[in-house]
Amino acid sequence: MANETISTKCWKEASWIPGLNSQNVLEYFCQKSNPFYSKTCNNEIAKMQRLSPAQLIHMKGVEYILLHVDEPSNLMIIRKQQRHSPSHVVPLANYYVLHGTIYQAPDLYHVLNSRLAGTLFHIQEALDKTLKMSRYDPCKGHYWSFDPLTPSEEEKLRNEPCSQFQKRG
Repeated sequence: MANETISTKCWKEASWIPGLNSQNVLEYFCQKSNPFYSKTCNNEIAKMQRLSPAQLIHMKGVEYILLHVDEPSNLMIIRKQQRHSPSHVVPLANYYVLHGTIYQAPDLYHVLNSRLAGTLFHIQEALDKTLKMSRYDPCKGHYWSFDPLTPSEEEKLRNEPCSQFQKRG
């Protein structure tokens, strides 16, 4: 699992899936076999001390909360957050549960990196094509030729004799 990226890592416990709903999804997420779940979080401490989930708001540290539920699509979002006080939390990561499978949502860096890589690929292709259409003639200077050259025409242009002026330069 060390070589897996967040885009390929997921977790599922098949025995829970038929009865999984918004009431028990946090309990499902907090399974010790879930690689996304930290065993040292406040949720685990509250469970071991048999505290109510409402007590989490008074604890400092990492906790997991159910952030959003969309029943028609069976999508639930769980947030990992660092609690500093009852009113101050810092989001650390988001996980989404879709049809019983848990995935980590990508952060802004991974989203932008993916989008920019795709964009740069297409820009590079466009620049390569325009480079092939750029021509130079000593009389005309630089110009564009939108008709592609055949290999024999390219060879002819390379072997074309040059003037005495061009040879001296």
